[in-house]
Amino acid sequence: NSTGGTLANQPFGDIATTANHYGIQALVRPTSKISLSGWAGYSDATAQAGPNEGADAEMFYRAAALALRDLGAKGSTLGVIFGQPPRVTDNDIAAREDEDTSYHLEALYKLPINDNIVITPGVLVIFNPEHNNDNDTIYVGTLRTTFKF
Repeated sequence: NSTGGTLANQPFGDIATTANHYGIQALVRPTSKISLSGWAGYSDATAQAGPNEGADAEMFYRAAALALRDLGAKGSTLGVIFGQPPRVTDNDIAAREDEDTSYHLEALYKLPINDNIVITPGVLVIFNPEHNNDNDTIYVGTLRTTFKF
């Protein structure tokens, strides 16, 4: 599996590629129950073979998150994340640039049942999948159960 659009995962197609990846992350806790975080990343890739050897591509992603602890129950966490999956913003091969932008929205609620079991229902929404405004929005429901022994 991978993240981001197809073009971000293979900006030159099925061609040997090298890349430099840069990222920044930040976390602020204004209170013991509130966390705000964010991250962004940039990649600069170069085709190493094929007819476009030496071609360059740039990818970018970003997101922000909010976590609220002990909301509704002690030990619980409500989380919301919104961002942009990796997207090709510039490519020497113009046909391999993402023209539109996908957005990722995720919400979850981690609820401890007891000292050993935590359930986390959530929902994930991808707007404009594959960075294509013509694609229908994707909705995914999740339910995770964590057992601690």
